[in-house]
Amino acid sequence: MSGFKPVRYRDGTAYTGAAQRCYYKTAANLFVGDPVTISAAPDGANGYLEVELATAGAIFYGVVVGIEPNRDALGQTYLASGDTGFVLVATDTNVIYQVKEDADTDPIDLVDIGKNIDSIAGAGGDTTFGTSSWVLDSSSHGTGAIGFALLGLADIEGNMDNVGTADAIWEVVINESVAAPNTAGI
Repeated sequence: MSGFKPVRYRDGTAYTGAAQRCYYKTAANLFVGDPVTISAAPDGANGYLEVELATAGAIFYGVVVGIEPNRDALGQTYLASGDTGFVLVATDTNVIYQVKEDADTDPIDLVDIGKNIDSIAGAGGDTTFGTSSWVLDSSSHGTGAIGFALLGLADIEGNMDNVGTADAIWEVVINESVAAPNTAGI
């Protein structure tokens, strides 16, 4: 599993693919599971909201859940740097995502549940499968109003054994969103 994967809403209903069609034209590879923000310099030429790849610490608009095929490269599963195209973005701040952590300086522990945490791009997305490399930045968990709210460990068999490692899968919601106010963690 790579990047942010939507699994359900806060009220327990299943995530069924609801997304907004947006336009992407930034000079960076874009993968399913990448967080995006509203473009700082949209040209408005196509009539759609333009998004760009978010950076660590950015305020998010949502997460890419689909990329429409590039007619010039139908086998390509991502948008390559310099390509433009349409992407599907989950923008609802009530969507719960599953995502791994980097476990580098200060791995996430069960006592961190309820805190906020930032995310960071990994070594680059997978160009074969089109999946993101974004992970939770484990050394950033705290009480400030930052990127994501840490809801808990994903209820996946064997996941408890992964706590403290880069294989741990956590559940989060977007906390810093252009669509809703952010809150401080506990």
